[in-house]
Amino acid sequence: MKELWRQYSFRWYWLGMFLSGLGDQFGWMGLTWFVMKKTGSSAAMGGVILAYMLPAVFSGLVAGVLLDRYDRRKLIMLDNVVRGIIFISLVVLLQIDQVPLGWIYVLIVTAGILSPLSTAGAQTMLPSLVGDPKHLVKANGVMESQWQIVYMFGPALAGVLIGWIGEAYVLIIDAASFFVCAFCFSRLPKPVASAKAAVQTKYDIRTLLLDMRMGYQFLLGKKQMIALVVFTFLFNMAYGPIEIALPLYANNDLGGGSVALGMLWSSLAIGALVGSLFFSTVTWRLPLGVTLAGIIVAWGVTTMPLALFSRLEIAMLSMALAGFSYAPYNILYRTYLQRQVPNELLGRVMTSVRTITGTGMPAGAAVSGLLIPLMGVNGLFGAGAIACIICGSIAFVMLRNLDTPSLAIEEGSDEELHTVRQEGIKS
Repeated sequence: MKELWRQYSFRWYWLGMFLSGLGDQFGWMGLTWFVMKKTGSSAAMGGVILAYMLPAVFSGLVAGVLLDRYDRRKLIMLDNVVRGIIFISLVVLLQIDQVPLGWIYVLIVTAGILSPLSTAGAQTMLPSLVGDPKHLVKANGVMESQWQIVYMFGPALAGVLIGWIGEAYVLIIDAASFFVCAFCFSRLPKPVASAKAAVQTKYDIRTLLLDMRMGYQFLLGKKQMIALVVFTFLFNMAYGPIEIALPLYANNDLGGGSVALGMLWSSLAIGALVGSLFFSTVTWRLPLGVTLAGIIVAWGVTTMPLALFSRLEIAMLSMALAGFSYAPYNILYRTYLQRQVPNELLGRVMTSVRTITGTGMPAGAAVSGLLIPLMGVNGLFGAGAIACIICGSIAFVMLRNLDTPSLAIEEGSDEELHTVRQEGIKS
C-alpha cells in the first residue's frame, strides 16, 4: 500500500477522484430530491437516471476510441470542465419557479454523453499509473474504499445541506468539484507515446466504426469474460429498484425525509467500507467466479428486509449488510478486466463492456418507476431481492470456471491485439 502513496501522480489522481465523487453525491441527491418535490412522480425520477446513464452507455463507444487514441488525461479534464458548466446551468434553471423538466433532461443527457470520458478514462489510466501489475488489486481496492468513504459521508451531508440551503446550492458544490477534479488531473504527468502505437494519418467515419468494433471483437473472443459481463448486467438491473424506490421508502414509509435517505445511503457505504477492509486483510481462497456469484446472492438476501419492514434501524442494518457483502465485487471485476485486456485496447474494451453492463441499472430504474404504482415500494424491493438470488444461483454454475486473474498481463496480449487489428482491417 505504501508503494502507491509514494507516487506523486497517484496522490493527485486519488484526490481528483475523491473530490469529484463527493460532489457527485451532492449532485445526485439534489437532482433526485428536486424532481421528487416538483413532480411527486416515481416515473420522472426514473427518467432522470435514465437520461444520464443511457446516453453514456452508447456515447462510451466513441469515448473508448478517443481514450485509446488521444491523451486520456486531457480528455478527462475537458469532460470535467464542461460538466461543471452544465451543473451551473442546472442551478440557474432551479431558480425558475416553474422550470420545464424538458430543459433539465437536455442538460442531464448532455452530461451523460460526456461522462464516459472520465468514468472509463480513469479506469484505463490506472494500470499505467500504478506501473507494477502486482499493485493493481491494491490500487483498485484503494479506489473502491475511496468511493465507499464518499458514499458514507456524502449522502448524509447532502441530505442535511438540502434541508438547510436547498437543492440549488448543493448543485453548486457539485459543479465546483468538477473544476477541482480537472485541476488535479492537470497535475498528472503527460503520457509517454507508445512505440507500438500506429500513426493515424487519415481518420474518417469508417475508421471510427472499425475502431469501435475492436472492443467487441476482443470481447467476443473471451467466453468467460462474456459470461461475467452478462451476469454483471443482470446484477446491475436488479440494483435498479434500490436507486428509485429508496427515496420514496425514506420519505413515505419511514417518514424521515432527506435525512433518513442520507442515513440509508451512508449505512450502505459504511458496510461497504468495512467489507472492503475485511476483504483486504484476509487471504481469499475461493475461486473468482464462486465469489462473484456469492456476492450477487448475498445482495438479494441482505436487501430482502426492506420489503418486509418499515423501521429505520432495520433498514439501516439491511443496507449496511448489503454493502458489506457487495464490497469485493467491483475490485475483483475491474481488476479482472484490466489484467485481461492490453493497454492499447483498454479504452475500447472497457467502454464496449459498459454498453452492456451500463444499461442494467438505468433499465432497472426505469422499469422500477413503472412498477411502483402497481406493486408498491415494498413489493418492488422484494422482487429485486428475489431476482438477485435467482441470478446469483445460476451464476454459481455459469461462472465456476472463471479464470482467476494472474499477477501479470497475460503473455500473448500483443498477438491478440494484432489479430484484432487485422480482423478490423479485413472487414
